[in-house]
Amino acid sequence: MARFNWLRSTVLVLAALSPSCGARTGLNAGPPAPPEPDCYRDSDCDDAGDLCLPVVCVLDIPPVRPGADRGGHCVTLDPVDCDDNDPCTNDTCQPATGQCTYDIATFDLDGDGYRGPRVGTIAGEKDSCGDDCDDTNAAAHPGGIEVCDGVDNDCNGIIDDNATFVPMDATPIQISSPDTKNSQPSGLGWSGDTYVAEYTADQGKHVFTAQLTTSGDKLPPGDHKLTDFETDAFGGPLVWTGDRYGAVWQDRRDGNYEIFFSYLKDTGEKARSDVQITNAGGFSLYPSLGWNGTQFIVVWQDERDNPQLYNVYGQILDVDGNPVGGNVPLTSDQIGFGNEAPWVAVGDTSVAVVWGIGDSKFRYIQFQTFTPDLKPMMEKPISLTDGSTTARGQYIAWNKGNYVVAWHDESADPKGIYAAIIEEDGTVTIPKTAISAPGGKQSRNPNLKGFGNRVLAVYQDNRDGGKYELYARMVRNDLVPLTPEERITFTPNDSTNPIASFGPDGNVGILFRDNSTEGNQDQHVFFTRLGCVAGTGP
Repeated sequence: MARFNWLRSTVLVLAALSPSCGARTGLNAGPPAPPEPDCYRDSDCDDAGDLCLPVVCVLDIPPVRPGADRGGHCVTLDPVDCDDNDPCTNDTCQPATGQCTYDIATFDLDGDGYRGPRVGTIAGEKDSCGDDCDDTNAAAHPGGIEVCDGVDNDCNGIIDDNATFVPMDATPIQISSPDTKNSQPSGLGWSGDTYVAEYTADQGKHVFTAQLTTSGDKLPPGDHKLTDFETDAFGGPLVWTGDRYGAVWQDRRDGNYEIFFSYLKDTGEKARSDVQITNAGGFSLYPSLGWNGTQFIVVWQDERDNPQLYNVYGQILDVDGNPVGGNVPLTSDQIGFGNEAPWVAVGDTSVAVVWGIGDSKFRYIQFQTFTPDLKPMMEKPISLTDGSTTARGQYIAWNKGNYVVAWHDESADPKGIYAAIIEEDGTVTIPKTAISAPGGKQSRNPNLKGFGNRVLAVYQDNRDGGKYELYARMVRNDLVPLTPEERITFTPNDSTNPIASFGPDGNVGILFRDNSTEGNQDQHVFFTRLGCVAGTGP
């Protein structure tokens, strides 16, 4: 009986341990279930909404899961090719439809019926897609009649052929408001109908613009604020594009000085909100601005890389002021010096920047060219001075075939304005040459306007009685003087910091600072003009 009970217990235990009828074991479970398909329809695939980069769901045959909805896997097809092999169109695929659009790659911003050239090309040449030599002014186009108006009317590369320039205004016109103090000029432009002046006032609290008549009178409603709040702010240059102004400045609304941009109506009023160009550690200062026919080029000095040594940075903006890419470093530390106070000019196929390095006694004027997308065209910058003197106040202008760089020298003999001529590839064709002769005194702060076969230099000089007045001189492309040095202002106190702009009837408008009281405590911004005299020059 005991044996029977043991056997019965054993059978019950084994029964409890055995799987029930029909249950699976590791030996008879069969193959795993097939995986879920990647997709059942095109929209299940990642990035399927961009029809320019098509991704489709290819159904599996036979289906991987019998009896279920047929699924498949995602396959990326070749992207839509919109290239029509025409350099004169911007070829774009629309992601929502996968359709190609072809927009003309050049503009007619001045509305004269002639398009400007593509960036990096020369008007009228092969693949330039435009033959307007100056798309900022409707009076300049192929076949135009040359008149004295500050414009290359016939696109022969020369502005106001053989004209000379003489002072027009016995009494300059005050531009800065009487209730502002310590004002200084920063920009002057001409739209074809009126001037717009930009200036800083109240020791850097405000930046203003004002629309001026052809003779410099301020038009109603008067000043427009470029900066809408009280902060440390200093204006930069402005440029006319053919249908709007671009303006840059620096302010520290958020603590650091940063660079800002806005485009303006022809009245000087803002046409859109500010665009912040920089947002990096340290100060960003002294912006300069160029226009290449389709894009703005902004350059400035920036200490984000080293709080003791500035570098020069650049930024491209489209015609509406939107950044194209990011900030681009244009320099690196050089012989232990920072790179400061840059100016930019735009040539036919290049962008050039000039800046200074050095200390309080010895200064180098540096120059380098870049491609339109700000890639260096030269292995390294070149020095236009040898560092043995105190060269400062650098400025650059494009002159229909080459760049002209000018600066003043505080310790050379003479202490005058010097200039050099440089080609787009960086070749110095005319080295450092004195273009003013102040005697035992000094000339300072040059500003240049290129006429194609000659250059107008405007600067301050203290040869008369020890106070500064404004002077002008025309020089040839080889920097040989064409005219005597012409005194422009005759004010009781210092006239300084001239900014020149082409204007109506061939006139050249000049914005400048004048210390209208003894002790230079009440500085204001004034406007005067040089008048064009047609066909009287050598």
